[in-house]
Amino acid sequence: MILPVQLQNDDTIGVLALSNPVYETEVAEWVNRGVQSLKNEGFRVLLGSTLFTKNHYTSAIAANRWNDFEKMIRNPSIKVIMTAIGGENAHQILPLIDFELIIKNPKIIIGYSDPTVFLNPISERCNMPTFYGPHIISFDPKWNWYSEYSINCFKSLLMKSQTSFVVPPSDIRECWQEGIAKGRLVGGCLVDLIKLLGTPWEPDWKGKILILESVNQSPQNIDVFLTHLYQAGVFDKIEGLILGKFHNCISSRKKDKPLKKIFQDVLKDLKFPILKTVDFGHFSDICPFPLGAMCEMNATAQTVTFLEPVVTN
Repeated sequence: MILPVQLQNDDTIGVLALSNPVYETEVAEWVNRGVQSLKNEGFRVLLGSTLFTKNHYTSAIAANRWNDFEKMIRNPSIKVIMTAIGGENAHQILPLIDFELIIKNPKIIIGYSDPTVFLNPISERCNMPTFYGPHIISFDPKWNWYSEYSINCFKSLLMKSQTSFVVPPSDIRECWQEGIAKGRLVGGCLVDLIKLLGTPWEPDWKGKILILESVNQSPQNIDVFLTHLYQAGVFDKIEGLILGKFHNCISSRKKDKPLKKIFQDVLKDLKFPILKTVDFGHFSDICPFPLGAMCEMNATAQTVTFLEPVVTN
């Protein structure tokens, strides 16, 4: 694999808004406090030109969002490109992405939620890990899920090249189906991953370990999206499934299924291991998961290990 250079103290982190605009006062405050927090950790921060702009429900038209991204790829002083927040429309930049440019200028590219739609294609087409990990707002000290776990995982994984990395549990894990599996990581936010099905940027699912999380979806919607993946043949091809946090996706209504029951019913004919964690996702502690990197999951022992370097020194 092509590996980005590890992050070091005093390196520059570029911050972008490739989906929703950062225009509401509260969201802008989250971003600004996150920027200051990273500066306090010893990093430089460069803000993208579209970070505080607005084009209806996106930060800018697709061409301007990609131009902002492209400038950061070309800028040799920037070692990390991080999203500010998520949203809904990052997939609009997919036809514009210059994958050859990224191959020639490998960087740590990181974010979660809507960035699912470009992290996976970049990882696959560039043969380079991308990181399903924190936004800049994740570093806001007033953020409810700002934690030493997230900061330590960010530094431990991205600031040192290592042959393997064991993901520490942020809380109790659950084995939903026993077994051990190895494969390269793919996935992210369930509702955003669906956007790639049937497009030229749909991942190659074969032999992969799929990670999934979601936010603010009813149990019925989770059932719908999982069934969609099932009917698209995704689950026939993967080797294992790691689940993160499903924030606000659990209902107390009697008619609604528990989350575990939804997964068990949709996947009842399949025998790959399933491990439930809260180690990544929305409103959660978050360890960066390197999409494209080789991973071993042991659902029975409830462990997750990245099996190869994801940055180089």
